[in-house]
Amino acid sequence: MTDDDLCRMSATDLLPRLKSGEVKSATLMRAVLDRIERLDSQTNGIVHVDPDAAMAQAEALDKALAEGQAPGELHGIPVTAKDLLKVKGLPIEMASYAFQGDVADTDAEAIARLRRAGAIPFAKSATPEFGHKVLTDSPINGISRNPWDLSRSCGGSSGGTGIATAMGFGPIHISSDGAGSGRIPASACGVVGLKPTWSAIPHETTPDVFGSLTVIGVMARTVPDVVLGFNAMKGPDRRDPMSLGGSKTPVTLPDPKSALDGLRIRVVMRTVNEWVDPEVEAAVLNAVAQLKDAGARDVGMIDNPVYDINNALIFMRGYQFARFGHLMETHGDKLDRTARISLSSGPHLTYESLARSMKARTAIFHEIERQFDGADIYITPTITTPSLPADQKQDEPLIVDGVNHGMLREAWYPYTVPQNASGHPAMSIPVGMSSRGIPIGMQIVGPWHSEARLLAVAAALEAIMPWAHRWPPAAA
Repeated sequence: MTDDDLCRMSATDLLPRLKSGEVKSATLMRAVLDRIERLDSQTNGIVHVDPDAAMAQAEALDKALAEGQAPGELHGIPVTAKDLLKVKGLPIEMASYAFQGDVADTDAEAIARLRRAGAIPFAKSATPEFGHKVLTDSPINGISRNPWDLSRSCGGSSGGTGIATAMGFGPIHISSDGAGSGRIPASACGVVGLKPTWSAIPHETTPDVFGSLTVIGVMARTVPDVVLGFNAMKGPDRRDPMSLGGSKTPVTLPDPKSALDGLRIRVVMRTVNEWVDPEVEAAVLNAVAQLKDAGARDVGMIDNPVYDINNALIFMRGYQFARFGHLMETHGDKLDRTARISLSSGPHLTYESLARSMKARTAIFHEIERQFDGADIYITPTITTPSLPADQKQDEPLIVDGVNHGMLREAWYPYTVPQNASGHPAMSIPVGMSSRGIPIGMQIVGPWHSEARLLAVAAALEAIMPWAHRWPPAAA
């Protein structure tokens, strides 16, 4: 078995070999580290890695196994984490000169749980500065590129996570998602991305555990691997009050037919956007047809549900200003241009705008719940067109074939913001390829704490329309 073979294997396939000692943790880790060194110069998905520490952890696991210690559920699995999350011993720079050289002295609880399960969190993946936008570039790290077409964007803000997943830089990767930040790059890079229910995975390190829109998520090339990562991190933690209603019970995937038999599907093709790429619309509707052929029931389409996205996101602006606004004085000339714009808007927020934001989130929650009337899940495109130019600017409009479709929030990713405001779980799965060879993603949304159903539906579609055998050109 070659190093390339190891890097292309799923965690589900690797784990029996790792736990039996057939494959050494150190052998797998060395293969992944070599792959990153060899291939990531094109894509720029990994921003921090400590090879010596990673190999030491892997060798310690091999030694413990040889001495008869029982392996953990994720024994020897290399894991990357977005550079907004704390991984002990690795930098946490958040793609900003303001935090250059900062190193985490503790793990976030989600990372600690992975480590206790035997996984090896060994690298940090690229993000825009503070994760403030849905494109992955920053003054400190440069542009991260789509492995399917290096002239295109990988999406964001978990863009490096999407790259690492698509490229085989380990089988399980940890993202965060504040307005689609995990699902957008999952779609753009052709992988599976789960945004769980608010705090189903505890996020105790966020400064606002009661109001944050951001959740910790998982990306992998296959649904069973996403299940492995989610199971390892899920469950309550007393430091995150919103996690206290969650469950530690592991998700198990049922037989694909039973997952779809009688499933009631609703489709939302347009919200505040007037345009969807015809190839995206066709791919999503084809996937829905495949689900129906396998036993699901289509209960109709909702056109143009009303989401007050702009008011709902005032929470995000206020959070960013409270946490990073002081950097305008100390590092203003070194901040990302659109980060400066975001931070400049903070001082103008008022009591009235905060109240509107709270009302908007409530209205969005009720609207999403209404979409489940008579339905078990609803389906949308993840983004309206597969990918954007790598030099696309966050504050410039979506222009496709010379046509201006409006600003990005309404025109490119209107489907992903509402679930962050409302807390509902959602995930993106691959459902096809565009004519220019870029993956197309479909979003599945469910009621609170319905991750088991979402993952079962995704796994059933994966069995009908496999995607994990497709590798991007940059991974060759």
